[in-house]
Amino acid sequence: MAVCLFVGTPTNLSAQPYPNKPIRLIVPFTPGGSTDATARIVGEAVSEILGQPVVIENRPGAAATLGIDIVSKSKPDGYTLGVSGVGATAIIPIIDPKLSYNPTRDLDVISGLNSVYGVVVAAPSLKQNDVAELLEFARANPDKVTYSTAGVAGPAHLNFEYLQKLAGVKMLHVPFPGDTPAITAVLTGDVSVAVVATASATPYLTAGKLKALAANGPGTERMKLFPDVRPVQEQTGFNEYDPHTWSVLVSAKGTPSDVITILNKAVNEALSKPEVREKLENLGLRPLTGDVQWVQDFVKKQIAEKEKIIGLVGLKRE
Repeated sequence: MAVCLFVGTPTNLSAQPYPNKPIRLIVPFTPGGSTDATARIVGEAVSEILGQPVVIENRPGAAATLGIDIVSKSKPDGYTLGVSGVGATAIIPIIDPKLSYNPTRDLDVISGLNSVYGVVVAAPSLKQNDVAELLEFARANPDKVTYSTAGVAGPAHLNFEYLQKLAGVKMLHVPFPGDTPAITAVLTGDVSVAVVATASATPYLTAGKLKALAANGPGTERMKLFPDVRPVQEQTGFNEYDPHTWSVLVSAKGTPSDVITILNKAVNEALSKPEVREKLENLGLRPLTGDVQWVQDFVKKQIAEKEKIIGLVGLKRE
């Protein structure tokens, strides 16, 4: 599915040879999720800044690696870009040595896009009212607590397995092909809790159909949407637990440095716009900003951290 986002026209192509035609932005998920929303919100603003259409193309599949593989094999000219998250960048390439691309070898990281706030949610009838109580119950009742996520080897799965490791408890993972079915499993009573993006859970939380046991996002800063929900770290004291889920803009390796700089500046300018920030924050997202060197160093550090955690929990791609 491709959607063209276009505002304005270039004023001086001779002064700015790039971009002088539409930019293709591949989203490796179906429409409607936080990644897709970020691409559309930021893509519209970048289109206005650069004066060229940003064409959103949804290419879901293989836990987001299908779309990123397409980007990695595209011409490195800055006209095919991708939105790559934690899974496709820093988890699956580590646990699947047969993956068709290697992020370090095959991708250029251009800019940050978002940090994703997550939540641990349960049905209102669950006796436990926060994650600390949930872990206490799980410690006394091994394998009695079940939790759903949007798939095996995704960020939520890795993060919650790491939390169990730190707490010395064992819960049963029940994967689903997305946040919505993971939440539905809680609503129907098939699982105890769900670990999902805040954007996915917000309608159910505001309607009182779910309750939030903890915020499960970057750092210990509380969410603007639900400031009363305490982060996991605050409840447990596990300061080493960092469930930072994020997305970055990538292109095929070998993209000219001047093109990368132009795109980085355009994305950061877009993310600094109050209306863009508000739209993202209303979805439980936070702009992830920084220059080219910063974001490339950030991704390298994240890959190293995720590799360490994967080794600790023994995560495998089933």
